[in-house]
Amino acid sequence: MAQVALPPAFPFTVPRLPRSTRGLLLLLIAGCAFSHSTLPNPAVVNRVDVPTRVLIPHDLNVSPTETVVEPATAGRPPSAGAPASLCLDINQATFTLPDAIAFALRNNPRLRSARAAIERARGQEQVAFAPFLPQVDLLGQYGVVSSTLAPGIPGNEGFLLPNGFGTRSYAETELGLEWTLYDFGRTGGRYRQAVARERITQLQLARAGQTVEFDVASAYLDVLLARASRLVQEEAVRRAQAFLLDTESRRKGGVALKEDVLRAEVQLAESRSALVLAREAEWGAVARLNNAMGRNAGLPLEVVDLQLQPPLPGALADLLERAASRRPEVDLARQAVAAAQDGRQAAGAQFLPRIFVRAAAGHTDGENVISGWQEGAGLHVDAPLYAGGRHRGELRSAEADIEAALADAQTILDAISLQVNLAYRAVMSAQARVELARPAVEQSAEALRIVRQRYRAGTATPTDVIDAETAATRAEQRYVSARIEYLSALARLAYVMGGDPESLLPAADTGQGRPVLREPPAELPMPLSIPGPATP
Repeated sequence: MAQVALPPAFPFTVPRLPRSTRGLLLLLIAGCAFSHSTLPNPAVVNRVDVPTRVLIPHDLNVSPTETVVEPATAGRPPSAGAPASLCLDINQATFTLPDAIAFALRNNPRLRSARAAIERARGQEQVAFAPFLPQVDLLGQYGVVSSTLAPGIPGNEGFLLPNGFGTRSYAETELGLEWTLYDFGRTGGRYRQAVARERITQLQLARAGQTVEFDVASAYLDVLLARASRLVQEEAVRRAQAFLLDTESRRKGGVALKEDVLRAEVQLAESRSALVLAREAEWGAVARLNNAMGRNAGLPLEVVDLQLQPPLPGALADLLERAASRRPEVDLARQAVAAAQDGRQAAGAQFLPRIFVRAAAGHTDGENVISGWQEGAGLHVDAPLYAGGRHRGELRSAEADIEAALADAQTILDAISLQVNLAYRAVMSAQARVELARPAVEQSAEALRIVRQRYRAGTATPTDVIDAETAATRAEQRYVSARIEYLSALARLAYVMGGDPESLLPAADTGQGRPVLREPPAELPMPLSIPGPATP
């Protein structure tokens, strides 16, 4: 018999707990213990796992002033101290565009977040469906009161009855059921709203995947552009070095002035400075591609060149029609309007009654109370009369959500039309620039050849040669930029149409099993021997 100290006005002994109540208290204690348990930290933020996302082995540290991707670096075996997940990334260093996109779809953290949003929406859908099913509860109460009070508190189906005089102790345990029969569309509206929101998250995941694909394609093409620009600058440096050697030889032979040598040295310094910037741009492009793919930004990476110029995808009217039928945002707008309308139905049903049934069965023990089994059931109607304006405010908010969803849908459709038009015009412009830049490369190379011949014959100055070389380098850069920008414009057009960027891009060309970046222009050797005195 447990003893409890009470005020002098209520001197009595607390009876022993019935078996039915002991189980209830055990469940309560277990629930309290579970609520205070600590959850493990996510693995990605643990100190042990941070190096897999941030650090790289020391032998893979690449200087931005050097060539980013070299054959030796790409084929280097993983470091012995590198984490396992990092070694998997190091082993695969050459990616075609489809491989890079597939890798990103598996490893990009933004898609993991979008998938988690779908699971969250599914959980909310399950919560919204629960009111359609009966709710079963285990209820219980235990207490001790004086003879002037009724035992316990009223339950779902009634209250305990006293029996005799004196201190009353009671222990009641019952199993209750509650089932909503009809609520005028309140539960149905909330459930359909949850279903629409789940579909919205699925459409958002689809668009997020397309966004990741476009980001990877854009970063991939940026790597190609940066690497081709670096090769053009390397060729410019080689020509500047050859011209400087030739000018120094002519200076020693007495047929060139000192200012010609100085001018050649300045040209070489400018070419080397541009090469440093080109290498830095290439390193940054590789780091951004790694980041878009979900890899460590410092890992080595090689890409495979694409064909020169794929054809246009079709007429503008056809592209707009395809975008209207393929963009996930169109269905997303429909689902957003449907969710707002279902929310309006649920808010309007708050003004109407709710009809539900309750039933309970249990057992009561105690002293000076009527003990034994107890059962009861009843049909209930809960009609709201006044809630301080809460229901009317919820209704106004739901109606505003419908208006906002309709406006957002119009904004989405207008944005799709604008994006497709701009992307199509960009493709047309880039194609025209490619057609203009291609003959300019041939013309500048021919002009450089003629100036060099005149220079050998003594009828051209070193400044003429330098100007011709500068013009040739600029023509090469314009052609490379126009070529890659055309592919980038195609990738953007595919993205705004709701398709995969690689669907409009050409297939990869691997050559002889090695990445084909861009062949340098044919070498035009500068003569280092002095043909004779120049004509004054």
